[in-house]
Amino acid sequence: MRGLLRKNILLAFLKKEFRQLFRDKKMRFVIFAPPIVMMFVFGYSVNMDVSEVGMVLLDYDRTAESRAFAELFTGSGYFALKKNVLSQSDIDRALDSGECEVAFVIEKNFGRNIKKGNRASVQTIIDGTDSNRAGIIVSYVNQIALLFSEELFLKKIASLAFPRGMEIHPRVRRIEIEERMLFNQELSSRNFFLPGVLVLLLGLVTVLLTAMSVVKEREIGTIEQIIVSPVRPLEYIAGKMLPFACVAFADIFIISAIITWYFHMPFNGNFLVLLAGGIAFIFSSSSIGLFISTVSRTQQQAMLSTFLFFMPAILFSGFIFPIYSMPEAIQYVTYANPFRYFIEIVRGVFLKGTGIAFLWKDIALLILIALVLFYFSARRFSRGIE
Repeated sequence: MRGLLRKNILLAFLKKEFRQLFRDKKMRFVIFAPPIVMMFVFGYSVNMDVSEVGMVLLDYDRTAESRAFAELFTGSGYFALKKNVLSQSDIDRALDSGECEVAFVIEKNFGRNIKKGNRASVQTIIDGTDSNRAGIIVSYVNQIALLFSEELFLKKIASLAFPRGMEIHPRVRRIEIEERMLFNQELSSRNFFLPGVLVLLLGLVTVLLTAMSVVKEREIGTIEQIIVSPVRPLEYIAGKMLPFACVAFADIFIISAIITWYFHMPFNGNFLVLLAGGIAFIFSSSSIGLFISTVSRTQQQAMLSTFLFFMPAILFSGFIFPIYSMPEAIQYVTYANPFRYFIEIVRGVFLKGTGIAFLWKDIALLILIALVLFYFSARRFSRGIE
C-alpha cells in the first residue's frame, strides 16, 4: 500500500503494543486502578457547599430579642453554634484556632433599641481566608438578618393596625418569588465538579502515559529497531497512541458509571454524544502526550513537561474558575486548550442534556487540535530519526 497508514503493518504494531502494555501486572494496575481510586477520592472530597458553619456568640444584651436573633441562625441549618463567649479575646482565639468561621457580637441595648424602633446593630466577624466561602457566608448572614428585620416589621405593623385586646389575625400580602432551578436543582457543587473530574482523569491518563511511551523506548534503546523496521513515522505514532486511547475510552464507561450510579448524579443527555466528545478529546490529549514525547529525551523530562502542561490546562479550562472571570488575554489562550471544550461537553451532556446540535463545534475543535498536534508530532519524530 502507498497510503500513509498501511493496515497490516499498523495492526501488527498495535498487537505488539497491546501485548507489551498488558503483560506487566503492575502496568495493568497502574492503568485502571488509579483513575477509579481518584474518582472516589474526588467524589467525596470535592465539595464546596457551605453548611454547618461554626459560629460563636458574644451577647452583651442577653434579652429575648437577642436570643431570638441568635436562634434564627442556629435553626437555619447553615450555622452551628460552637459556644457562647464572654469577651473579644475569646472571639480572637476561636477564629485563630479555626474553631469557628463567624462570630456575632450583639450590642448591650439590642432589645431596648428594637422595642423603641431605633437602629439595633450586630457586629459580624468572618474568617476571610477562603474568599469564596466567606462571600457565601456573608450572603447567608444578610439573608437571615433581613428575615429577622422583616418579622419585626410585620409585628410592628400588626400592633399598629389592630387595637389592644382585639384578636389579631394579620394577613399581609407579600410578593412571593417562586424559584425554579434548572439542570442542578439541589445546587450541589458535587454535580458541578464531578463531570470536570472525568475530564481531569482522562486527560491525565492519556497525556502522561502517551508522553512516557516513546521516551521509554528511546531510553532503553529499542527505538533503533523501530528506525530500521518498515514502520513509517505516522504508523509508529498512531500505534503508540491507540492503545492508551482505548484504555481511556474504557475509562469513560467506568467513570461515568461511578458518577451516575454510585454518586447518584443525574445524567440528562445522550451517552452517544458524550462518547463522541470523549473520542475527540482522547485523541487531542493523546496528541499532546505524543508531542511532549517528541521533545523530551528522558522520562523525567517527559513527566515534568506533562505536569507543566497539565496544571495550566486544568486552571484555564473552567474546571474550577469560570473562564469569563479571567483576564481577556487568558480567555483567548483558553481557545487552544482541549480541556476547555471537553468540560463544556461533559457538563452539557450530564447536567443540561445538551445535544449534538449545540456541541458539534466543541467536538470539531477537539478534532482540529488532535490533527494539528498529530501532524507536528509525526514530523518531529521523522526528523529525529533521519
